[in-house]
Amino acid sequence: MIPRRALAALLLPAPGLAAEPGTRRAEGGTLVQLAAEPAVSLSLRGAARGRQQSVYEGLRLPGPPVALVAERWLVGWGREGDRGLFLAFDWQAEQLFLLLLIDGEPVYLAPSRHARWPEGLAEPFGRFAPGLARPPVFAD
Repeated sequence: MIPRRALAALLLPAPGLAAEPGTRRAEGGTLVQLAAEPAVSLSLRGAARGRQQSVYEGLRLPGPPVALVAERWLVGWGREGDRGLFLAFDWQAEQLFLLLLIDGEPVYLAPSRHARWPEGLAEPFGRFAPGLARPPVFAD
């Protein structure tokens, strides 16, 4: 007979694998579709911290389809003039990077302004906000 704890461990998905099938399905879709994925929506709600309306509006701004970067990051953005939203989700580690542009100024929602962003996000971020006065610091 299998102990209950062992049975529960067998039935529950591994943490890093839980996000893969659903979240990777968002590749090629819209930011709204990516944000609707359960692993992303939980992180997004926590990161929005009082700026939910701006984030939800940013999800609907025009931008390219969500792309898979470095076989790890699902990246998408929307931008219209001096408003925008950049969203990157690491489907393996279930980590979110989220930045709003409001009146051309960056608002770092996840992680904070002083955290380093992965180097793999530098190129897509550069297409989102070329020449931004206070861009994230990228490093591995």
